[in-house]
Amino acid sequence: MHGLKGVVAVITGAGRGIGEQIARRYASDGAQLVLVDSNEELVISLADELHKLGADVVPLGLDITQPEAPASMMTESVKRFGRVDVLVNNAGVIRVRPFLDTTQEDWDYMQNVNAKGLFFCVQAGAKQMLNQTPISEGRPSGKIINMASIAGRAGRKFMCAYSASKAAVIMITQSGASELSPNVTVNSICPGPVDTDMWVQIDAEWTAIENTPRGSAWNQRVQGVPMARAQTPKDVAAMAYFLATKDSDFITGQSYHVDGGVMML
Repeated sequence: MHGLKGVVAVITGAGRGIGEQIARRYASDGAQLVLVDSNEELVISLADELHKLGADVVPLGLDITQPEAPASMMTESVKRFGRVDVLVNNAGVIRVRPFLDTTQEDWDYMQNVNAKGLFFCVQAGAKQMLNQTPISEGRPSGKIINMASIAGRAGRKFMCAYSASKAAVIMITQSGASELSPNVTVNSICPGPVDTDMWVQIDAEWTAIENTPRGSAWNQRVQGVPMARAQTPKDVAAMAYFLATKDSDFITGQSYHVDGGVMML
């Protein structure tokens, strides 16, 4: 598989979990990175660690729901590296709520990050990519990778607002791919239950609603995985790596399930 040496990648939600692992995978293969997270301390710490391993990394403490944030990410990347080859829109949030108890504030919280924030990051990334030459002749001038979810493929109890926001990511991916091809590819990844802090939160909120023991919601999900184990951030990072490489240059508008077989469509 082709590597990422010389590739400039911007990753949102890079401070922990899936985003952190994508950053590590990209850095290990020679990518230059702009790491974005609303928690600046996390990305500074990660950047310091990756610097010691020889990676060229810029940490940015930005909230993607703020209007100026998407353009700022692109500006900082161009200022430091001259371009943006890959944009990974990984930042995301969740609240587990029964349908009838979901408030407007819950809805806006998830939509503002997962859908609205992501859309304007895609837009800012595409504007930059369309105005730069490809990293090598015959290739797209940029690649956008959006983090969706299998929750965006089918409705789930207690997760209506979250599922709706992730369904929006899939539609943004397809619409963006339609308009931006052949110069920019746009694809998304749909993870299943991943062993991250987000699933610790999901389990805590889910079991509180059902008055069941902590850990039972997570264990139930893992037991339903055909590949017979919990999913890790490395599993998702492997797909994010493929979609960033030359091997995926002819792929656009797709949303890949990386879920151990939970959904087979």
